[in-house]
Amino acid sequence: MEESSSGSPQKPEKTKYQLILIAALKKEIEMARRLDPEKLASEIEKTGFSCQYCGKCCRRAFGDNRVVLTPPEIEKIQKHTGLSKLEVAGPLIPETCQPEETGNEEEDRDREIDREISSAQPEIPEKDEEAFSKSPQFFELLKEDIDSEGNIHAYGWMLRRKRNGDCIFLEKDTNRCRIYPVRPMLCSTYPFYIEGLKLYTCECEGLGGHISPEESRKLAEVLLSRYIAELEDTLAMYEKYEDFEKGKEGVEIARNNLGKGTCVYVVHDSRGITKMID
Repeated sequence: MEESSSGSPQKPEKTKYQLILIAALKKEIEMARRLDPEKLASEIEKTGFSCQYCGKCCRRAFGDNRVVLTPPEIEKIQKHTGLSKLEVAGPLIPETCQPEETGNEEEDRDREIDREISSAQPEIPEKDEEAFSKSPQFFELLKEDIDSEGNIHAYGWMLRRKRNGDCIFLEKDTNRCRIYPVRPMLCSTYPFYIEGLKLYTCECEGLGGHISPEESRKLAEVLLSRYIAELEDTLAMYEKYEDFEKGKEGVEIARNNLGKGTCVYVVHDSRGITKMID
């Protein structure tokens, strides 16, 4: 269930810390736009990369596979698949623990999800989503983000995952991406990313492989676009952000909700806020 809002007409003044963050982001965006794509392409070519089509970056068993999404990316995937917003994306939450190994019955459910997604009009059962995240450890990590009404505040969206933590759009037997033409920017530039104006890489078996100058230039352009788009999205979120009241009663409400297998989220993004039950 989802309830959206772009915020109240009269917004409270920003704190000094919020203003510092906003100013820093604006400065970084300005500097990011000055980055030389040719220099970036040269770094990518020197590092080398060739995808091995192993699918490990999409699987939770091989590390943190969360894929952060911007609202425009969610909309592109919705249009491509026919899925609802909350079937595509969930609140960006901390990575807490390794999901439990799934048995044959749950593997059958995952195959059913694969078939449903391929039909472009699936109904994804709630029981097949990542129940492993709703743990005591998960609750402790989010305590500071709980308001007086028991809502858990999250800052952005991430791609939905199956019960075992794998991406819902990963085809189990072939490692193919079911939304490849509209895959998120993070996926299309993996394993490269830019942070603090510098190029970094994630752990990936494809690093060191051959990549042509043409492919390097194309990847550099997409990577720069992603970097600037993510910074601009974060800036818009900070500018729209409204603080919330905290209280012990809210923590207890959230704990009781969690005990019933439910979380009530308020997701902050560049469009405003969305209240949802997950």
